[in-house]
Amino acid sequence: MTHSMTSWLAALAVCLGGATPLALQAQEFVPPQSALLENAPVTRLADEPVSPSDMILAVPTTTSTSNVEYAESATMETSGEACCDPKKVAELNKKAASAYKPLYFDNDFTYLCDPCYDGCLLGEDLKRMCVGDCGVLDIGGEYRARYHHEQNMKPYLNGVDDDFLLHRLRLYANYEVTENLRVYAEMLHGVSEFESAPPRPIDENYWEMNNFFIDGKLWDTCDGAWYGRVGRQELLYGSQRLVSPLDWSNIRRRFDGFKAYYRSDALDIDGFLTRPLKKDLHDWDSENQDQSFYGLWTTYKKSELGTVDLYWLGYENNAAPFRYQTFGSRVNGEKHSIIYDLEGGYQTGEYQGANHNAGFFTIGFGHQFQEMGWKPKVMVYYDWASGDAIPSNGFNQLFPLGHAYLGWMDLFARNNIEDFNVQLTAKPCDAWTLIAWYHLFNRQDSDDVPYTVTNNPYPNTTPDGSRYLGQEIDFLAKCQLTPRSDIIFGYSHFFTGTYFQDQNALNPAVYDGDADFFWTQYSLRF
Repeated sequence: MTHSMTSWLAALAVCLGGATPLALQAQEFVPPQSALLENAPVTRLADEPVSPSDMILAVPTTTSTSNVEYAESATMETSGEACCDPKKVAELNKKAASAYKPLYFDNDFTYLCDPCYDGCLLGEDLKRMCVGDCGVLDIGGEYRARYHHEQNMKPYLNGVDDDFLLHRLRLYANYEVTENLRVYAEMLHGVSEFESAPPRPIDENYWEMNNFFIDGKLWDTCDGAWYGRVGRQELLYGSQRLVSPLDWSNIRRRFDGFKAYYRSDALDIDGFLTRPLKKDLHDWDSENQDQSFYGLWTTYKKSELGTVDLYWLGYENNAAPFRYQTFGSRVNGEKHSIIYDLEGGYQTGEYQGANHNAGFFTIGFGHQFQEMGWKPKVMVYYDWASGDAIPSNGFNQLFPLGHAYLGWMDLFARNNIEDFNVQLTAKPCDAWTLIAWYHLFNRQDSDDVPYTVTNNPYPNTTPDGSRYLGQEIDFLAKCQLTPRSDIIFGYSHFFTGTYFQDQNALNPAVYDGDADFFWTQYSLRF
């Protein structure tokens, strides 16, 4: 309790004009621990603009570099050719503050090998431990707790109220057998407590193997290298609009399978063949043999436009049944102080014997006012995803982090939706981040119903009535207590639209009132 109060007072002092601790200054990417950590599933330019959802929800915006450069610099430092000047110490503190990545198998603690680093952060004694002749072992994890107060929104607009506490523990071990071979294992325990209604499927999973894989370098090329990975693994690509480990959930999303990937300074290529998992609350999760998820994702990092993604994603379910092929692209960057985020895709295949043709796109533009106090940033987005007269034959959102884009109340899927939204971010000081976000939701196709965040039709609804679904406003305040702990406060309100009122007139089982959501989250990484 004393340490927590000290952290709060330190954060408050920063906001009131005190000196900013070096570890709380803007984070930057650090080189990987070994050649294997050039294999981050998603690579991005270091100067790629970071959206507020990136900042709060840990959407990665970094790229990997070769450990050869780092080894050379470390050699210079240990030989005394580089002195420990304040600038160098500050850079090392920044690297320490940003050591944890959205995917924990990409974490980087190589700053601990630099003799100029003299910090002491939680868990560092269990990092870069020598094992055997040339092995290196990192052990760490995270504890996260989040309180929910939900009014009329569990698990969708249905008039149900609930208060509950989610908490999870993640423990991992990263063993680098050699510079080119490693084994990674991660356990996760997620629990929901004090709820009145049954927990959501994403709320609980007891002591489950979250990641367990072997990966290694296959061969070098003139400009980069090819790697392979086999086993249980999380997938994260691009903006996470289509492929994400879903960190907002209490248990995260994983796949079993194989991935081959190429890494170079300019180009990354990932090819994967996997199966989603079936959750078993009291036993080990197993592969869903009815489903397969595969694809090819390329990222070009040296375009004048910024970061350019091109991808093909296949998703098949023999039980539904459906077979979808999605072809898409994303471009994001900044030109002449204008930030842009453009993404879209076409989806084809079949659904229960019917032809399937669908698509989605996102258009986002914004600007950050660096010269103003609090450095406000404004982004304007338009999200569109097709519906269809055949129920559930609209765009399939695959495995997304919808929470980061379609409202923090998670009321709608990226299916038969139009969402005009405006986002404002501000930083009153280095420790605090504030976000306000407004959404206006409509159905894209008036012959189709709206869909819940799990991509299922809203219960008891029909296509009849208005296209207007409602409006949502979200508020968030995040305080970085220490480099490895933070607390977030959030409040959201949904103003129900005329569609639900029309549906309630046809069927009183359809809820037509507003909804509220208050939450607070504490996270500690070690």
